[in-house]
Amino acid sequence: MKKSIIYFLALSILVPFQACDDFLEADVKSEIVLDDFGNTPEEVSFFLTEAYIHLRDNDIHGNSYWRLLPDDFSISPNGTTFSQFDIAKMNYDSRDGSVLTFWTDNYLGISKTNLIIGKAVENLESLGQNDPDYDAWTELSGQARFIRAFHYFNLVRLFRNAPLIEDFFNSLDAISAVSNVPGDQMKNQEDLLYDFIINDLELAAVQASDAPVRGRVSSWAAKTLLAKVLLTRATIEKHRDGSSDGSVYYQAALTQLNDIIINGGFSLTPYYPDLFYRDNQGNATDEIIFALEYHAEDNSENGLFADSGLNGSGPEEFGTTPGANGGKQLTDWGISIFDLKSPGDIVRRFWSFEDAGFESLDLDDDGTTEDFAPFCPDGSDCEVVGVSQEPYPWTRPYWFELINDNKAFRNSPSGIDVVTDPGSGEQVFSIIWARNQDQLPGIRLMKYRRTPLRQSGYTDATYDADLPILRYAEVLLMYAEAGNELGGPSTVPSGGSMTPLAAVNMIRARARNFMLYPTLTVDDPIVPTSTSYTATYRDIYSRVPEVAVADPHVPAIDNALADQTFNDYFYAISAFKALREMPTSTELVNFADFPETAGWVPDFTASDQAQFREDLLDERYRELAGEQGLRFFDLFRYGRYVDNILAAQKNINPLTGRSISDTHYGTGLMPNPDQRFNYFPVPQREIDQNSNLNQNPGW
Repeated sequence: MKKSIIYFLALSILVPFQACDDFLEADVKSEIVLDDFGNTPEEVSFFLTEAYIHLRDNDIHGNSYWRLLPDDFSISPNGTTFSQFDIAKMNYDSRDGSVLTFWTDNYLGISKTNLIIGKAVENLESLGQNDPDYDAWTELSGQARFIRAFHYFNLVRLFRNAPLIEDFFNSLDAISAVSNVPGDQMKNQEDLLYDFIINDLELAAVQASDAPVRGRVSSWAAKTLLAKVLLTRATIEKHRDGSSDGSVYYQAALTQLNDIIINGGFSLTPYYPDLFYRDNQGNATDEIIFALEYHAEDNSENGLFADSGLNGSGPEEFGTTPGANGGKQLTDWGISIFDLKSPGDIVRRFWSFEDAGFESLDLDDDGTTEDFAPFCPDGSDCEVVGVSQEPYPWTRPYWFELINDNKAFRNSPSGIDVVTDPGSGEQVFSIIWARNQDQLPGIRLMKYRRTPLRQSGYTDATYDADLPILRYAEVLLMYAEAGNELGGPSTVPSGGSMTPLAAVNMIRARARNFMLYPTLTVDDPIVPTSTSYTATYRDIYSRVPEVAVADPHVPAIDNALADQTFNDYFYAISAFKALREMPTSTELVNFADFPETAGWVPDFTASDQAQFREDLLDERYRELAGEQGLRFFDLFRYGRYVDNILAAQKNINPLTGRSISDTHYGTGLMPNPDQRFNYFPVPQREIDQNSNLNQNPGW
């Protein structure tokens, strides 16, 4: 009999199997004869480790998705010229390289899991339940089925007409036999894939362990992903295709979600940044249902910012400047979805998108800067300045500018950063960012890249925060969505335990939590006391601007009254200061606790089913920005992807008075996509190599 051989070039990486302190280190290049290897749980666990490593690839866990795929809140910068970013410009075809890597990387992961599942099924069929290895084989099967389902869920959402491959290939003939269906039958293939994914996850929910282990799949993770798949299929039936009301799948999703809510033992982490902030992720274990695990020991090849993570060169960014070669740039709508529909939502907004922090400058003109980021923990002569790139000054406290430098806010009193309010005649600020008032600031996805203030020797490559993939907040959002579709926002659905309103308002209540500096005063320094820089809030608020061009969007503020201005913004200053510094000793409070901020991040109130649906989609964007609940996939499952992008080009933002075509980032960049962009093409290279593969309609 011909022996089956597989080659592994295993990445040098630490991935846990039994527990977070029990690692399997794979660092080998070997020829493995599969008939002789992989016949014990210990040997197959090696393959499972490889499958988890591969799951962290950019084109699988989400990085490339949020970087490249445009939606109605983002647009490609005009400097995006690399061919890999043609997707961001909606200028791609079936030969696009990124389309191909989405396809091949997911199928490579499927191949790894097919091997594991095949070995597990073979052994489980021959062993009795009393065999000492029976439980180990069952666990291996459950985890591998989850990972395989994860890959297929990516493929079916992107391509719809993706081939179904259930078994590990032992010959080239088997590879050549792979097929999908003709384009006009694409829906049949899509349904086949969803049936397969659901079956895998139902088995994984039974086979995987109930006890969550860091970086490993549990039965609760399988149930959560299963609910997400069921909800996606329900949405497709009701809203994309109109083939049914989706109630069967909505009810099935709600059953899974209610089980997680009642019996899973999960809860919301009180402070939103703790979910992503490296030092504090230990506080978030009750919310994170499944996360991809990263370690500083993974080094530059495989760390969170490397090729298998959130590459420090830019994949986590939405673009930095108008000419940036990279991904996509948030539009006015992308950031103002917080301000317009969720006023005061500063903690989630800042932690998700706003690239604000300290920047080193030569304050004493000695030709050098002391720039131990983010400030100088060793007590040296530190020269730093707080810089913000926030686009909506009328929603922010004006405390970022520190010095008379061209990178500081209000650097030029004669410039148009100060205007006269046409109604009151008072002098007010028109912009809070520096550089050029005619262009939007660089708004980047920052929730995975906040500086770990207390990590000694920090570099991009050694950042070791885990990447949440499934968490309890999304369970509540999915429950609210399914419940609303089954009976409206104010009714407890059959088989449920609360109303959709109650579920989403748990998310809103957590979004109001912020860190309070109860002793903060107008004479406190802007930067931490460990630096030698001593500018205070009084120094900033007492600066008197000169009058320039009027801007009707900006409310009146009396800048001369430093104490009053500080008091007006006290709670916002406290929240921002904590977000910037991540202190160890402040008080966690809620905006609703104080009269001045009682209306911030207001609860959802009773509305009709249609309005609640729209509000919930926006809430998913605010809560899950850059995570697996991408707006891109939300628009896909609702069948709105192309339509929403077309509509967004005509919208005028009431906060800024701008449309996409008006903004520096938007001018002439977004084409008018046709309906074929509602799914990806089958990569032409695959069709060229296999005549059994059919192209998707329109491509």
